[in-house]
Amino acid sequence: MKKGMNEMPLYSKWGEAVNLAAPLPEYPRMTLQRNSFYNLNGEWEYQILQPRQMPVDNHWKKIVVPFALGCALSQTNDVLMPGEVLWYRKVFRYRPEKKHTLLNFEAVDQRCEVYLNGHRIGSHDGGYTPFSIEATNFLEETNELLVSVIDDSDESAYAYGKQRIRHGGMWYAPTSGIWQTVWLEDVGDQAILDIKVKIGFDERKVTLYLRGLFDKAKVIVSHDGRVVYEGIAQEKKHEFILADPHPWTPDDPFLYDLFIQTEDDLAKSYFGFRKFSRRVDKNGFPRFCLNNKPLFFTGLLDQGYSVDGMYTYPSDGAITYELGKIKDMGFNMLRKHVKVECRRWYYHCDRLGILVMQDMPNGAGPYDLLTTKYLPNIIGFTKMDDHDNPRLGRDDPEEQKIYYHELDEMIATLSGYTSIFCWVAFNEGWGQFEGPEVTEHIRSLDDTRLIDTASGWHDQGCGDFYSRHMYFSSNIVPKRLDHRILILSEFGGYSYLDPAHSEATKLYGYRKYKDREEMDAAFHRFYDEVIIPSIREGLSGCIYTQVADVGDECNGLFTADRKVIKVNEEKTRTLNERCIRRLRTTRLMSQEDR
Repeated sequence: MKKGMNEMPLYSKWGEAVNLAAPLPEYPRMTLQRNSFYNLNGEWEYQILQPRQMPVDNHWKKIVVPFALGCALSQTNDVLMPGEVLWYRKVFRYRPEKKHTLLNFEAVDQRCEVYLNGHRIGSHDGGYTPFSIEATNFLEETNELLVSVIDDSDESAYAYGKQRIRHGGMWYAPTSGIWQTVWLEDVGDQAILDIKVKIGFDERKVTLYLRGLFDKAKVIVSHDGRVVYEGIAQEKKHEFILADPHPWTPDDPFLYDLFIQTEDDLAKSYFGFRKFSRRVDKNGFPRFCLNNKPLFFTGLLDQGYSVDGMYTYPSDGAITYELGKIKDMGFNMLRKHVKVECRRWYYHCDRLGILVMQDMPNGAGPYDLLTTKYLPNIIGFTKMDDHDNPRLGRDDPEEQKIYYHELDEMIATLSGYTSIFCWVAFNEGWGQFEGPEVTEHIRSLDDTRLIDTASGWHDQGCGDFYSRHMYFSSNIVPKRLDHRILILSEFGGYSYLDPAHSEATKLYGYRKYKDREEMDAAFHRFYDEVIIPSIREGLSGCIYTQVADVGDECNGLFTADRKVIKVNEEKTRTLNERCIRRLRTTRLMSQEDR
């Protein structure tokens, strides 16, 4: 089946410049770096078949990996339909330099099986997390790599985010298959396979959780070449005290270098020294705190779509440009919306100083639109019991089990990143179930971050945030506040269509403007008249919808191709600075006051 496409696909300047023979050449895993790295990105081959059919030699077509099937940069426009199988083929030469070779996939949507030189060597379920397969015993001088992919998109039990086969409006075109870097690395017998860092801010303590086959490892922490700690990890858990730790903040994103060395491996990582918490101010309002100080977070909803690579940024430069512009406009956080990004994206947030609220991608369904869309938006119908509720789309125990599996993998993958301060379990009831139990499960996996159980609705009274979505009202602060932090986790959605820089053919959004200056004025007026006054009434964070236009949506601050910013950048920076400054001087309640 072919996807409808414009006669002239829209490209960003990074998409126009990408080297399709060797796209995304950067090292993908910055929290565990080693010298061994062989990138398999570039020209592959593909076929779309029915189940139990095997690929035919003369039916292969070209595709550029790691851009997913159907996007412009993949050089394809096929759509994988439910029940079909997408096959990939790559022939490559490789000579290992150490005893073991790992084949790494950064992300494959949704389920895949991997074959090397005729041998099935592994599989993975879930389209958002990386996985590694030992390829050592199956490598030859010349190799044939085959990957079979099943992606039933929104008709499956697995997470799919905003993708829908029948898309439009707030739902986007589906992508399938490999959508992040594929690479090889060689490791020794005593390889370091994982590094996790837990910060005890008040105790000045750092705890390392190491995984691998080694017995002991040398640990070095430094900054700018100056060693601040050196020791030997005799066990996989290693604790130490930093004498005079330098805190990480958005204004000062200070990162320590971390080196772990075994007898035959050397891995580099990094960490920022910080703490996320909830504390009550002198007026009795719960506040989000960074390093024990109140911080108002002002950010954007980030769908994570590019106009030419869809789920995949066309280059590392595209990521750093977008994040840099967001930071220049004074925003200090992003909510990564029902998508998990490539690992380099989080690394750039860490080093640039951008806080991240991370959504768990939604799945299962179908969702009852009266429950998840119309009533909440029209009358503020925001609460119903989410236990075994078929209207929320995930009352099947098997689908709930899949949710936990994908949630656990996401948290395990991303828990090492400094900038992530919150896990979002559910958005607007999409596939929501057992909110209190899911919240406690997340807390058991990670007690260093905050949790937004139900972003928008249906609130279960648990988690650390009272998280509201408001597109048609300015009554942000409810009459009653509870013990949780009040945030406006979605608002705005002001829409202006620039036809030369958008995929949309008509103006779509929550509030529509035919004039760019009019949209800009309305955007800044809402902050000035509604957001800033609400901070003194208990508001602790706000997230505007959204970073960029996507598909039919024209409500981004950036156009879809990122060539135009629709609002005045200096005015936006000034407003964001006012928001942050308004809460910075707020006094917190002391232990004695409580």
